[in-house]
Amino acid sequence: MTGQRRGFILGLLGLSLGCSEAAPAGPAAPTRFLFSVGEGADAVRLEALPLRLSVGAAAPRGDGLLQVALRPNGPSRTRFHDPRQPTPPEVTWHTVDRLLRVDAARREAVLAVSQQPGAGEITVSLSQGAREGVRLAVRASGPDVALVRVVLPREDGPYDGLGERFGALDARGAVHAMQLHIAPGPSGTNEVHCPVPWLISPARVGYFVESTEAGAFDLGAAAADSVHATFEGNALTLRVFTAPEGRRPALVARFAREMGLPRLPPRWSFAPQHWRNEWRNRDELLGDAREIRQRHIATTTLWIDNPWSTAYMDHTVDTARFADPPAMMATLQAMGFRVLFWSVPYLDAVEGAASPRNTAERRWVEAREAGHLVRGPSGAPYVSPLPYGAPGGMRDAAGSLVDFTSPAAEAWWAAQLVPLVQLGARAFKLDYAEDIVPDLGGVRTRFGFASNANERTGRWAYPQGYHRAYRRALDLAAGGDGFVMGRASSWGGQAAVDVIWPGDLDNDFSEHVPNQNVGGLPAAIHAMLSLAASGFPNFASDTGGYRGGRPSREVLLRWAEHTALSPMMQLGGGGESHNPWSYDEEASTLYQGLARLHQQLVPYLYAQASRASREGTPPVTPLRWQDGLARAPDDDLGYLLGDALFVAPVTREGAAARTTVLPPGAWVHWYSGRAFSGEATVPAPLGRPAFFVRQGALFELGDADLDTLVDASAPGVIDPADRAAGRTVLWAPEVGFRGGAALEGASVEVEGAGLRWAPDGAVGRLRVVALGGVRAVGEGATLREDPLASEGRCVDCWHYDGALGRVDAVLASARAMRVEGR
Repeated sequence: MTGQRRGFILGLLGLSLGCSEAAPAGPAAPTRFLFSVGEGADAVRLEALPLRLSVGAAAPRGDGLLQVALRPNGPSRTRFHDPRQPTPPEVTWHTVDRLLRVDAARREAVLAVSQQPGAGEITVSLSQGAREGVRLAVRASGPDVALVRVVLPREDGPYDGLGERFGALDARGAVHAMQLHIAPGPSGTNEVHCPVPWLISPARVGYFVESTEAGAFDLGAAAADSVHATFEGNALTLRVFTAPEGRRPALVARFAREMGLPRLPPRWSFAPQHWRNEWRNRDELLGDAREIRQRHIATTTLWIDNPWSTAYMDHTVDTARFADPPAMMATLQAMGFRVLFWSVPYLDAVEGAASPRNTAERRWVEAREAGHLVRGPSGAPYVSPLPYGAPGGMRDAAGSLVDFTSPAAEAWWAAQLVPLVQLGARAFKLDYAEDIVPDLGGVRTRFGFASNANERTGRWAYPQGYHRAYRRALDLAAGGDGFVMGRASSWGGQAAVDVIWPGDLDNDFSEHVPNQNVGGLPAAIHAMLSLAASGFPNFASDTGGYRGGRPSREVLLRWAEHTALSPMMQLGGGGESHNPWSYDEEASTLYQGLARLHQQLVPYLYAQASRASREGTPPVTPLRWQDGLARAPDDDLGYLLGDALFVAPVTREGAAARTTVLPPGAWVHWYSGRAFSGEATVPAPLGRPAFFVRQGALFELGDADLDTLVDASAPGVIDPADRAAGRTVLWAPEVGFRGGAALEGASVEVEGAGLRWAPDGAVGRLRVVALGGVRAVGEGATLREDPLASEGRCVDCWHYDGALGRVDAVLASARAMRVEGR
């Protein structure tokens, strides 16, 4: 959008108001005013009266843009005005219906509510955002304003965004809270971990409510024709974004650039990760590590989950459980593992006048004296009524929240972590942080923070400060070579956390049912897609789920099929273990193949994450976001991974095949080499996920036989130094297609059925995996047919695998090849 378009006010308001800058107070006259920013599809207009909003060429719809809820003296200090619930008797809703005056130069209008002096003057201003989008700032000056509601244009079709959601991908027909409300039942603490007040409408307009207050979106739940966002307080800013060329991924990118681009995790973190719910001792931990290496299951990161510390949470390794921590960490590092530790924002509190019993309680006293703890209603440090430490084996541990809204507390906590990073920790899995809730059963929690935030506003800043403390420790003691995985975050938090994991999903194929069950594999897929649509690109669910303990063999492997084809793959969860070899040898072999598939895709996945960190483009997008589909899909689980891969997860027990509508164009099935378009049904036995490569695709693959993506000195562990001389590309030839790829150490160009490559530096060979029913290769040098080419164990050779419909070729002195017989 040019500067000329950004600053132009269509008609200078004179077309509707004459030369006056003010309209008389009182009921609305026939007079209309129009503020406009932008033009064409990017134009955002504000019209009155009634006050309405329109975007692009569409006429404004709806009865009024703004409503305010009045209560004597504003929000209650004791009762929470839940935006999800019916309005309590002492709160009354009113439509903004009186125009007081207009400032044309500032694109600002001042309005009021008829016969309601407690609403005061309501100022509405329209302006261009700092980088992207249009800002509609609203502020009511009256003392009785308790909530502000924005009524959005009504549209037909599905809605997207709103952060992490476990339910149906289409958000229509429900109320979506922007904060956790603890409720009874299995999912009472698992509903809202990472909300983002960002809504993508069916017309491909993005609405972002820039508010740190508690709020909710009602997308046709209260009334089928009503779409609105309600937030506590007397002010909010509505940001409006339009989609370049109507493309939703570009709309998300615009939003991400304005909200804050996501972090790029280290490349090695994209390799498969592994954990167990509890390692009882050092021998059990090292035993699993050796089993992984002996079975050559590609794994780079090993999590040490709760319990592992001497006290809750002193970040000191418990030597009674893990003897000689330096030696243990050195052994794991030699085997090519990066080590991650679980952590929480709690310290074991000292109750009453008792003396500290352990390191954590001594630190709690120190934190109390320094003002580093979240305060409760009395002003004393808040102590959770739940014994958070007990599930981790630390009985009688009473959790007290560190105040991460305070920079001083953040720095103090980071200093506690530095010795652990110096020991070898390179990542942290951060549990909780959604705990800053506005109410318990409708009663305000009345948290107090050093930042002067309260229970209404503290939830936004808290998880970001929590994550920054661990990032600070990694930066101080590990040069930034590490990543932070969080369970909870808030809008803008993707700049502080590297990856989100969704908490405790069910260990099955169940769908999410609000306030009943969180859901299993389908919920994980929905969470990944809704987060990516909301500016959080990197996601990793527990393969096999958590709630309910050890999953069935089928659930474990179907979930592994999905996570192998997602931004990040991590295996672990509830029960004794999710170790695939503990099921049977076939399960271990199938999981090994899926882990290697994910590892092969690391260069591709890292490229998608890099693009997201530069531009904001989401790495995964729902199938229905694709234009030009043969028919409207009823599949809300299928997704594109980047631009070149389409995944159709199997989430039905006992299924042996998968039917899906494919994105426009021709797509090559990974396991048969057959090209499909429109609708496809493919076999999907366990261990062979239904996924496809876009015809014409060319991208780098990683080495399939690497055990780790970091250096390893232990014998028998294959690390990147063992395969440094070669590169691999995946190619799906397409007639008439021209393109290229720049690899580290080589460049590749393709034209139709021909491929040429040029080495650069130490790269001495190129391995080509060509999909699509191709049957012959040649040109540029003598290439001999050799079955060893399918394993990369010959040079200037090729082999056709009819079952997979693919050619494997290894080129060294040869600089070109072609394929035939498609």
